[in-house]
Amino acid sequence: MGIADLVPGVSGGTIALITGIYERLINAIASANMNTFKLLFKGQIGQAWRQIDGWFLIAVFAGILTSVFLFASLLKMLFANYPVPTWSFFFGLIIASALLLLKKNWVAKPLIWLFLLFGAGLGYVLSTQSLGYLPDGQIGILIAGTIAISAMILPGISGSLILILLGKYQTVLNAVHDRDWFTLIVFAAGCVIGLMVFSRILKWLLKHHHNATLYTLIGLMLGTLFKVWPWKSAEINILPVNHPEPQLLFSVVLMFIASIFVWLLFKLDKKS
Repeated sequence: MGIADLVPGVSGGTIALITGIYERLINAIASANMNTFKLLFKGQIGQAWRQIDGWFLIAVFAGILTSVFLFASLLKMLFANYPVPTWSFFFGLIIASALLLLKKNWVAKPLIWLFLLFGAGLGYVLSTQSLGYLPDGQIGILIAGTIAISAMILPGISGSLILILLGKYQTVLNAVHDRDWFTLIVFAAGCVIGLMVFSRILKWLLKHHHNATLYTLIGLMLGTLFKVWPWKSAEINILPVNHPEPQLLFSVVLMFIASIFVWLLFKLDKKS
């Protein structure tokens, strides 16, 4: 999830959905409420820990933070020097994820497919249209964290992409690279606020409108494919034959490898 969240156009929520931990993650985050703080105040730490599925959250967020610090520089280098193959891998990842999720959660009702189309349209708009620029300084970083984390837990909508559309991606990436702890703490505070609010909305939707919500989320993944398309000229999608260095065979192989990777994750999830 951490590696995916570093990539503009790919979401950590996609990885959570693929690996079968998505609904548990949303429920665990949404379980942190006033009752949790009351239990802590009374000294009932164990009960509060169980209420929020504490060890699960620690494992997930420790993995995310570790990968962010380990792979931020590597991904920066890959996108700078090997953009087409790198984007190809993530393109294959998203397509395979969407198709396998549809197969796993197949619903024949035509109305449900309208939610898929709605999600795809929303994903396209969010991944291609500027959202405006936030204020400079730490206030803008706080707001960016609040908005971006909501996208990070949505399959298909990349938190990194939202940061780009808000004009804060490079600022946050530089803070990670330079170990600017104050900026990172402010950003994390915004993320906590966003998580507390948005996770509750998602939990309610998954509980009361599960299939419609799931198909909308899959549609979001498909809608962002326009942003992840590997072959570009001045940020405009073009056909491989019109690209000066298409690296077509290598790119297709990487798409295939990404698809196999996703398929194996689905198999592991089904087995567990």
